[in-house]
Amino acid sequence: MKLAEVWDYTARVESFYVKDGTAMSFKTNEPYMYGHSLSSKCFLQGPVYPFLWEGSYFLNLEEYDGVPPYDPEVDLVLYANERVGLMHEYYEKYSVDNIRKQFPNAVIVGFIKEIPPSFNSGPTFLSPGEAPRRAVRKERPINRINLFNDCDFVNMPSIPDGACATIPYLNDLENNINKKIVYTPGLMNVDYLYENYYDNVKTNSIFAYTPCQHHRRGDTFEFAQYIGKKYNLPVYSKPLPDDKPFYYLSNHDFIKMWSPHLYHFNLDPTDTQPGQQCKQVACLGSINIGGRNDSHEVLFPETATCDWGKLEEVFVKYMEDENERFKAIEHAWKSVNEIFGFDSVRKTLIKEFLQ
Repeated sequence: MKLAEVWDYTARVESFYVKDGTAMSFKTNEPYMYGHSLSSKCFLQGPVYPFLWEGSYFLNLEEYDGVPPYDPEVDLVLYANERVGLMHEYYEKYSVDNIRKQFPNAVIVGFIKEIPPSFNSGPTFLSPGEAPRRAVRKERPINRINLFNDCDFVNMPSIPDGACATIPYLNDLENNINKKIVYTPGLMNVDYLYENYYDNVKTNSIFAYTPCQHHRRGDTFEFAQYIGKKYNLPVYSKPLPDDKPFYYLSNHDFIKMWSPHLYHFNLDPTDTQPGQQCKQVACLGSINIGGRNDSHEVLFPETATCDWGKLEEVFVKYMEDENERFKAIEHAWKSVNEIFGFDSVRKTLIKEFLQ
C-alpha cells in the first residue's frame, strides 16, 4: 500500500517521504520535522497520513511548480487543493485530470483541509509585494466544487455523525457536488505519544489549556480558576509573556508541562475543530474537562460541553470517586485507539476508498 498526501500549497511544510517510520526530506534525504512535530517520527497535525504506510509521502506542489512527479505505484492520493490551485490562472495545472496523469493507478480523494472562515481567507486588496495567493478570490468556492466533482471521493477528516458533520458549510457543499462527503476520523500517533510521554503518576491539579486563537480559549481560564478556588486545587497554565511569540515552547516541552496534571480544562466552544489536543490528553491519561471539538464527544462524553453547571457536577463526581476517574480515563484510552489510532484509520481508508 502506498499513499501520497498532496497539497497545492503550504508555507510551513516541505515535501518528505517516510522510511522506517521516519519523515525524510526529499531535498536532503535527512530526517525532517517542522513546527507541529514532536520528532521526525511523530507529527501532531498537518500532513500525517504518509506515516500510515512505509514508502508513502507528502508533496508540497509549490516545490514542483504544480506538477507532482510521475508515480504509477501510488494506490491512494489525498489531494488538498485549496489556495493556489483554485485560482483561475492555475486551475488547469492543478486539476484532478493532471493529478491522474501523474498517479495513473491511484484513487484520487479530494481532501477537505480548511473550511470557512479559514478557507479562502485573506485580504481583499493586496499590499505592494504581497503574493497573489494571499488574497480572497471569488472563484475559489466554485472551483472547489468543480475539483471535487472530478475526484473519485471527497473526504472530511472527522468523525462520522460527529460535531463537524453538522457544520452548515459542509452540508451546503455536499448539496452542490456530485457525491457524498465521506467522513473518516483524523489520525493520531497514539503509540508514539504513549511510549514517550505517558506517566501514570498524576498530580491532583488543573491545567488550563489556552490555544493560540483567542476565540478558542472561551472561558477556560476563568472556569479553571473558579473550580480551583472552590475546591482548593492548584491551577496551572502556559505562561504567555508579552516579549515572546506564542509558540516559544517546543511541542515536547509543552506536553511535559501539561501532562503531569490530572485535570485538563479546555472549554473550546468551536465545533469546527478536530480536537487534536483532546486526543493527546486521552493518550496520556489525563481527564479532559469541557469543549465542543469533534473528538471531545467520543473521548470524554460526560464533559463535552461548555456549560459550567454540568461541568462542575461531573468534575465533583470525578474528584470524589476514584472509580469514576478511572472509568473516564479508560474510556478515553480505548476510544482514542479504536477511532484515531493508526491501525483503525488504515482499515477505514482501505474500506472507504479502496474496496
